Amino acid sequence: MSAFRCITNNPLLLDKGFTALEFHNTDVLGLFRIIIPEVAAGYRLLSHPLTGSIRPDITPYKTVLLSASPGAVDPVSLQLIDRATGYAERLYRLRETPLYTQWDARTREDFQLVDLSIVEQALEVAQLPR
Repeated sequence: MSAFRCITNNPLLLDKGFTALEFHNTDVLGLFRIIIPEVAAGYRLLSHPLTGSIRPDITPYKTVLLSASPGAVDPVSLQLIDRATGYAERLYRLRETPLYTQWDARTREDFQLVDLSIVEQALEVAQLPR
């Protein structure tokens, strides 16, 4: 059993050997909305939903790490995902379509690599295996 859950919309992670990968074909805001009830059910955030300082309306990809099993609801995790979701909603309302919809395939691949790099670094720092 893995020590964490890896929830992502980044297709690049599909072939990278993550044992607890949960892929969702959605945008970043949709991914946050998937994570909210998980955190409310007691899964704790192991990575910040806005890691990387790339705004959710700019990057099409995000990966969030959660605890492997639920426990008591963590108010800090709940606050972080709620705030990240609200921030993404505000950014998405600024334009008719989010900026990430304008990127070509090469730029989207770059964003996939950035997200993968952030996740790999987080796992290395936490000394967690994939």
